[in-house]
Order: sequence, then C-alpha cells, then structure tokens
Amino acid sequence: MDQKEIRQREAEGQETAALLKRLRVSAVFHALLVLLGAFVTQFVASMLCMIVTGVYVLFVQGGTREDLSKLLMESLSDYSMIISLVYAVAAIVWCGILYYRWTWRERPFSYQKAFAGVRIPCAIALGFGACMVFNVIVSAAATLFPDAFVSYQKLMGNLDFRASLLTIPYVMLAGPVAEELIFRGVILDRLKPAFPFWVANVMQAALFGFFHLNVIQGLYAFVLGILLGMVVRVTGSIIGSMITHITFNATSIGLSVLAVYAEGFYQKTAIYILTAAVICFILGFRYYVHQYHVVMSEKSQTLE
Repeated sequence: MDQKEIRQREAEGQETAALLKRLRVSAVFHALLVLLGAFVTQFVASMLCMIVTGVYVLFVQGGTREDLSKLLMESLSDYSMIISLVYAVAAIVWCGILYYRWTWRERPFSYQKAFAGVRIPCAIALGFGACMVFNVIVSAAATLFPDAFVSYQKLMGNLDFRASLLTIPYVMLAGPVAEELIFRGVILDRLKPAFPFWVANVMQAALFGFFHLNVIQGLYAFVLGILLGMVVRVTGSIIGSMITHITFNATSIGLSVLAVYAEGFYQKTAIYILTAAVICFILGFRYYVHQYHVVMSEKSQTLE
C-alpha cells in the first residue's frame, strides 16, 4: 500500500468520524428537544385547564376569584389529574404522529412475529414482578432513610386513587402510553441510529428518570426505563413496553386497592404475592435478556 492510498484511507476515516459525530450531536439535540416538548406540553395543559376553569367560574357562573380559589382547593386532586390527562392525550397525539412517521423503522412490520411465543406473558410478568420488587426496595430504603423520602411520599400521596378516581385511567392507561411514545418511541428512535443500542437505551432511561423530577422516583424510573427499552428492542415495537409499563402501574394500583379494601386478605397473602412477583420478575427478566442477546446476535450476523 503506497502513501497515497494510506492518506486517502486516513481522510475517509476522518470524514466518517466527523459524520458520526454530527449524527450523534443531532440525535442528542433532537432527543432533548422531544423532552423539552414533553415539559412544554405539561405547562400548556396546566395553563389551558386554568383558563377553562377560570372562564367557567368567573364568566359562565358569574363567580368571584374567591369562588375560583375555593373550587380549586376543594377539588385539587381531581384538577391535577385532569391536567395530567390533558397532557397525556396531547403527548399521545404529537408523539404518536412522530413515532408513526419515523422513516428508520422496519416496514412492513409483523406484529404476529414480534409477539410470538411467550413474549406477551413475559412482558406482563416483568411488569408485575418489577413493580413488587421495586416497591420492596423503596419501602426498605424509606424505613432506613425516612428524611430522604419526604418529597417522594408526598408525590405518591398525590397519586392516591382515593383522592381522585381520575388517577386510575391516568396511571393505568394514559400515562404509560404517553411515556412510552415519548421515551421508548420518539426519543429512543432518534438515538438508535447514532449510538450502539445499549448506549441509546441508557440515555433514554436517564431522560425518563430526569423527567419525573424526583430523585427517588427518578432512580427506579431509570432502571424501569432500561427494562422497557430492552422489551422494545426484542419485540421491535413499543406495544411490548406499553404492556409492561401498564402492568407495572396497574400492579401498584391493585396493591393499593387491596391494602384499602381488603386489608386482612392483603396481609395474609402479601408473602405469597411477593414470592409470585419475584418469580415473575426473574422469569420475565431472564427471558428478555436471552431474547435481547438473540436479537443482537442475529443483527450482527446480518451486518456481516
């Protein structure tokens, strides 16, 4: 190989490195832009609900500012959940459009192949098991370090289904669907072409944790985000991660319902529920880790 060919290859290598750098900067920028869009959507939903409520009380009912303040204080939990639902629906719409229009996705896509075998049962098992395991870890940590969990406990109190029945449709459906479209859908889609999958997955999980704006919730949201990203990688669709996420949240609501309305039964069966959850988590986690390695191996062979 002469000097001219060596210089040519070096130039090509530098050009490739520069293109990759620009691609990665662009991917991170667009991921952060989507995250900012999620925060803006929350803000707009809050302002919209405030304006509609103000117009209704002040102009339709002919009330005063004191009446408006009283209404908001008396129905604060319902009002917060209405804002959350408006935000979730808006996020589902604009992120759904971006997710659908993403040109890098495999088309045509076979959902029958994506969810063949035990992928759906294992996605459910992973969500159920992860919720229980995370709850035990968080509860144990809260007992050891109660001062560090004050804000977290307050946040969880705002999501108590007894405070507002609107918590149930938000926590069990609208919230998980919106978050999956934002993070495992649009954001992960922007990061995957520019980074190895495990890097892109950690990055979207970190943004998912940051989005919760609470250290404790953010930490387990980060771990959950990595698991959900792995489910997406294996199935090739965010429907898989939606199933896991919905199951995770539904388990939390279900445990709360049992603790409130069937306390005796819950106390008697808690150890059995926890045992079943640990088994489900191990089975679901091992299955998806194995499938992840299979998918990555197949991709490597295809590239070769």
